[in-house]
Amino acid sequence: MSARASVPFFLFLLLAGAQSAELPTIFWISDPLQPDETALVAGANFDEHSTVELVRLTDLPPAAPELTAKLQIPAWTQVPVLQAGEQSLKFVIPAALKTGVFACRIHTGESVSETYLINRPDVWWMQGNDGDSCAVGGELRICGKCLGFGPFDTPKAGAKSFVWLKAETGDGRLIEAACADGYSLRVRLPDDIPAAEYTVYAHNGFGGNFGWARAGTIRIHAADKWPETIFNVMDFYGKDKDKEIQRTVRRGSPAVDRTEAIQAALKKAQDNGGGVVFFPAGIYGIQSELKIPPRTIVKGEGMGLALLWWGKGSFALDGGGSQERKDPVPNDFPGRLLFGDNFGLEDLSLYVPLASNSAIQAGNNFQMHRVRVRVDRYWMRTPQRQNGCFLRVGSNFAVTDCDILAKGTGVALGSFGVLARNRIQAGKCNCEMGHAANVIIEDNQFVSLDPTAYINVYEEGRNIYYARNRHESLYVDQSDYSFTFDGPGGAYLGKISACEGNTITLAADPQYLKWAGENSNLWKKSVVCILAGHGAGQFRFVTGNHGREWKIETPFAINPDSSSTITIAPFRGHALVVGNRFEDANWVNMGYGSSFEVICANNLLYRSGQLLNYGLKLDVGHQPSWYVQYLNNDIFEGHTSVDTLSPYKVPAAFEGPVTRYTIHRGTHIHADNSGSIKIGGNATDVLVEHCKLDHPGTTIGSDNETAGVVFRDNEFADKAEHYQGKAALIVTGAVSK
Repeated sequence: MSARASVPFFLFLLLAGAQSAELPTIFWISDPLQPDETALVAGANFDEHSTVELVRLTDLPPAAPELTAKLQIPAWTQVPVLQAGEQSLKFVIPAALKTGVFACRIHTGESVSETYLINRPDVWWMQGNDGDSCAVGGELRICGKCLGFGPFDTPKAGAKSFVWLKAETGDGRLIEAACADGYSLRVRLPDDIPAAEYTVYAHNGFGGNFGWARAGTIRIHAADKWPETIFNVMDFYGKDKDKEIQRTVRRGSPAVDRTEAIQAALKKAQDNGGGVVFFPAGIYGIQSELKIPPRTIVKGEGMGLALLWWGKGSFALDGGGSQERKDPVPNDFPGRLLFGDNFGLEDLSLYVPLASNSAIQAGNNFQMHRVRVRVDRYWMRTPQRQNGCFLRVGSNFAVTDCDILAKGTGVALGSFGVLARNRIQAGKCNCEMGHAANVIIEDNQFVSLDPTAYINVYEEGRNIYYARNRHESLYVDQSDYSFTFDGPGGAYLGKISACEGNTITLAADPQYLKWAGENSNLWKKSVVCILAGHGAGQFRFVTGNHGREWKIETPFAINPDSSSTITIAPFRGHALVVGNRFEDANWVNMGYGSSFEVICANNLLYRSGQLLNYGLKLDVGHQPSWYVQYLNNDIFEGHTSVDTLSPYKVPAAFEGPVTRYTIHRGTHIHADNSGSIKIGGNATDVLVEHCKLDHPGTTIGSDNETAGVVFRDNEFADKAEHYQGKAALIVTGAVSK
């Protein structure tokens, strides 16, 4: 599947190859944008006299995309510019306009930029009910920004969103999509749609025919039904199976060993090419690892009825004494409990030994629904944080409606999958997103069982929809519990000797991490970023590297040259963190180290220490935080710092900003929270707009080393302006021509 998400920036009608050095060029604009909101534009070849022209496109009922149609603007309207420099400018969408798609272009002297469409859908990725493909009659999910403009998380109002599916032959299909929050579309495919490879387009209801955006291609196939033959584990015991089942449910006794019967049922399923291995109500002792055959569902009579129990211990304790508080009985089977490809678990409980550090190793095409997990003797805590991972999945996965307690990590995610409606308690990490790609994590309850637990995107990760999850911690105000981006250094910081098309030649040798050498896959999931000089503000995905020669996926719009400083760092971005509730989290970070194109919107924070955006400057491979937007977040109860920071005491190789192009809009710090908003270090091109601070002691401020900072139309408790620092441009009220 390919999608526009493979191109780092929304470049509408961009000419192939590098732009003229004199032509104003738009790299990125901070949509979604409503009337009376400020647009932050990243680009090149602007100056303090640049002007902006804007027009709202006419809305027409969406029809088949006319891909060869040319946008004609009969009359442009010039709008005021708040602040302009060589690499950025800010202007306000006029309050008199209505929500819609806006055509925009920038004049510098006699030169004019290509036209850029604000609020047109920007699709980052899509996935089907089978991960990277979708079954006929299944559900297609499309994720990105500007996918709809109805009220957040309520029934859609106003314009509807649509998708258009077109195969190489035959007519296209126009399908209305369900859109809850503007960042994710749900599309149910018709039962009569022919199986084929389809090109997909998305439309948010605005902009007429020019409101269509290409989402990529996806394979639609006939539903693949697995064998449904049932193999009852207890059939191994013949006429005595009812008596044997009764033996399994005695409280206070070790679980009866049923390993031989389970292995026999799995063998029958394997010989059958798959099927259902069924566990009637009972408790099943297991003393070995289990390899699950492909196309097999391991299914219990119910989550609370069928218990698979690894180990030789007992859960029965004496509540009146401590005599049973002893170490668990050692187990002589491997730490891995279940493994295989193309299998599933449903409607049962798993009781895992404390010693197990890798309970389930699931390859590709794994599903787990309505499964409860408990760890034997979990209350026997050690001074150190517990390690291990309960479930590690590959590509094309679905884990839903489960109840998981894990001593270390709950679930380590792969690619093209869904983690939804689960309750996961963990001592280290509820949901590990490092190396994840194209994943939907929604409507889960995550509970921290250790003061140092976290949820993070470590090393690299991309295309993450993280929505309506609830974070809780057992350690109120004493926890380092966090949601964060985090990772190692990069491979290069310095100059280039050449850049031609898709090839960049470095001016010096890369300096790789000790554990990630030249051939490490980490660098194939990294980006080349232009920090300063010609072409600054752009990044491109790496596709290959050898020595000083690095390949990028698409050419830069404006090539770096000898004046440019670049960095090569792991990519963490294209993340949508929307509608979550964070409680007792020390850190909620949309950037700690490299983060690109991240939207943090409509979240609730309670007793959280910091809502942070922070690029890192390391000895090798600085980690930029670019194009991060905080939209309409509510902050309650506590002392929360809302910070965008960029360190400026750095090695001589690069002293400029690594945190740049950040939006804080609609942040509401309520009266029971004394936190403030701070733009610090030498952070550059930051907008703080339409924020409301209800506590009388709260402020909005910026360090003197910052640049390109605008504070506009924010509201304080006593109606006075509590701004600190002298570096920011302060704008009050609506802006008109």
